[in-house]
Amino acid sequence: MHPYDPLRFHGTVVWLTEDQGGRRTGPPVPTAEREYAANGFVPPLNVDTGLASLVVRPATPGAWRSAADAGWLVGDYRYPHDVAAGDVIVVTEGPTVVGYFHVESVG
Repeated sequence: MHPYDPLRFHGTVVWLTEDQGGRRTGPPVPTAEREYAANGFVPPLNVDTGLASLVVRPATPGAWRSAADAGWLVGDYRYPHDVAAGDVIVVTEGPTVVGYFHVESVG
């Protein structure tokens, strides 16, 4: 069992390339021992108004696009509004946007 289970959001993560302003090192490659934890927000909130700690677990680590699960780092954290299917969580490292998590289901 991973330390942040269960991750409640299920969908697809798309990472930005360096040319798009994303990570210099490419998509993250988390392992069973080390999750990828970053920050995220759900528009219309932004980096200044809605940033929260986020865990993203891609099904294919290192892929530019992958099925994935995600969740707020604090498991019982209540984001300023409920995250629902169809929402996009903007993934950031600090204030820098590095990817987008497209929520397909919550559970």
